Amino acid sequence: LKVYSSIEWLADNKKKYRQVFDRQDVSYIYVELSFYNKLFDIKDWEVEIELKCYSLNRNRKELCVLPFSRKVSRHDSVVYVREGWGNKNEGTFWKKGTYFWEAWIDGKKVGTKYFYIEDSMSNEYEEDANPFCEVHSIRLYEGPYDDVVERDRVYYKSFSSSETRYVYAEIILRDTYFGSSWQCELFTKFFNNARELKGQVVRLLRIEKNNETDLIKISAGWGSNIKGSWREGQYTCEIVFMERLLAVVPFTVGESFEEGVPTVFLPDRRTPIFFNADDHSHASFEELMTRLDSLIGLNEIKQKVREHAKYLQFLQLRREKGFEEDENLNIHSVFIGNPGTGKTTVANMMGKLYRKMGLLSRGHVHEVDRSDLVGEYIGQTAPKVKEAIENARGGVLFIDEAYSLARSKNDTKDFGREVIEILVKEMSNGPGDLAVIVAGYPDEMKQFLDSNPGLKSRFKFYFEFPDYLPQELSQIAEYACAEKEVVLSDEAKARVDELITEAYRNRDKTFG
Repeated sequence: LKVYSSIEWLADNKKKYRQVFDRQDVSYIYVELSFYNKLFDIKDWEVEIELKCYSLNRNRKELCVLPFSRKVSRHDSVVYVREGWGNKNEGTFWKKGTYFWEAWIDGKKVGTKYFYIEDSMSNEYEEDANPFCEVHSIRLYEGPYDDVVERDRVYYKSFSSSETRYVYAEIILRDTYFGSSWQCELFTKFFNNARELKGQVVRLLRIEKNNETDLIKISAGWGSNIKGSWREGQYTCEIVFMERLLAVVPFTVGESFEEGVPTVFLPDRRTPIFFNADDHSHASFEELMTRLDSLIGLNEIKQKVREHAKYLQFLQLRREKGFEEDENLNIHSVFIGNPGTGKTTVANMMGKLYRKMGLLSRGHVHEVDRSDLVGEYIGQTAPKVKEAIENARGGVLFIDEAYSLARSKNDTKDFGREVIEILVKEMSNGPGDLAVIVAGYPDEMKQFLDSNPGLKSRFKFYFEFPDYLPQELSQIAEYACAEKEVVLSDEAKARVDELITEAYRNRDKTFG
């Protein structure tokens, strides 16, 4: 017994079977009863069938009873019966709630199938928008039939054909639905390079609002407990929700495993996204601050980031209490310092903090430099900048060596000035959900900020990153050795300290 709403025919006499539907898209809900004909190739026979639909929204309520007689041909090995109920106008008959179909054959109940109607309020969103959830991260791992606990998972972007059993997708979605609870039905499909369906897994779960986190974790895998069921080649894992493609994840099966996080293609983006395997955006505010405090050195920066976060929380509280502000909350920042002083690390932490504070929807960091933004010819720069902005939307656009965009005020052929103009416009009148962080040397960054009259006023926060002290660099060296399971002798440690001190004394602005 299966349920569907689309009358579109698929291969092998199939339909788009589902259990969760958006009332705004639904006119009729159909039920398909299929059963084996035990008198196949023997004789024709007749059967009495009833299909009944019930609502469980308040009390059990019978919506319809569809009785009919059916003559079964001896030539049919499998018998299909399809009927539906509803109204031809979408969004009029079905209401948010729980329903089920029952199938009766010759007076005996032979099956029950539940389905769920949700309400996206799609008239308030753009066409094809998904107000229920968005992709937070997707990673792949290998394991047996009964899955692998999260702490023991090893993530791969390439799998061994001789050793792989099941390929699992760890899917983390962010709950964006305005309602209190809803049913999530997720289809995870695995295709080979010829676009043949290797396998499909359907997960159905009820999402309840949680004050601790808005993340939804789902794992789904396909394969066999017998190693070798995956042949060498290129594959894709596709995630589908309510007939909407959420993400496509390519991966390779070859001679050996390769650890890493695969690129993820989202349908609304032209370029793939790389989700950081060490993403901590699900951590609490204090946990994120503790991680920041655990970084070696950067004491002044840590204090300033804490003050910065407290100030933003204060502004948020004012808004919640009804106080009016002159302008939108500005979280664009300037990072000033030499290379290797922790700017990228802190940018990642701030993205997570902004995400936890509700200022950004994703909190990821998209890092670019001049070569990623400036085109070689007229007309190439604007599309590159807009693409970078959209890739960063929901998180941080981190522009390293931003001063290189303003090489000369008198060079009219330098397209870096066009980048700056687009950034100013985005920070002034863009749709938001974006933090722009520009970084570079102190003197050069001053020149950069003075290159456009509106640029400096768009940045409210400035962070100066001092060079690491020799003792801090020594701690970093010890940490790096421990990560590689290398133990330094006393003589080796003394030599490392000597080299660090010498390099520090002779440092210039490229020191890092």
